[in-house]
Amino acid sequence: MPRYKHPQSENLLLFPALLPETEGGIEAAGIRESRHKATVATKAAFPRQSISTLFVKLLEAGAQLPVVAHPGEDLGYDLFALEGAVLAPMTRVKVRTGIAVEARHPGTGEPLGLLVRDRSSMAARGIATTAGVIDAGYRGEILILMTNLGEAAVELKAGEKIAQMIPVPVLTGNVEEVASLEDSARAEKGFGSSGR
Repeated sequence: MPRYKHPQSENLLLFPALLPETEGGIEAAGIRESRHKATVATKAAFPRQSISTLFVKLLEAGAQLPVVAHPGEDLGYDLFALEGAVLAPMTRVKVRTGIAVEARHPGTGEPLGLLVRDRSSMAARGIATTAGVIDAGYRGEILILMTNLGEAAVELKAGEKIAQMIPVPVLTGNVEEVASLEDSARAEKGFGSSGR
């Protein structure tokens, strides 16, 4: 059962604490009109009380909750390996965590995506973490794809911190084809146009 009621409008724009205070509606707020009629939320779509940021379901015995040493200061949550693994040189291994997660903004309750990134201790051992995008709606087990870039095998132990998970806002919306785009200072200047 979902913890929050989601708006059902197809083209809903959410600007909590921005548009409700703006006189004159969308055009006064500086938002371009679309071919599709946009609906503007006049009230926050999610509760504003403080809530937990990360809900975690343990899927296996031995799985550990992610940890953050300094909440509000550290960028990510540390993730633990559920099982040991040996990474041969120049190979990739999916390392299980044994957890599923649901990330929410601590103030608004809006869903958050997660980016999985290297821990500095793993990077120092020549291990890179890749394929690290977790969509806000994903409820399966978090698997960490790790690549050994070194020349020697690396052993990972069960219960070892292997990666970090960084919450990010979900900013994707509907895609719309248009005949032209707004002008910008950079325009079509590409590779190397801003100097070396």
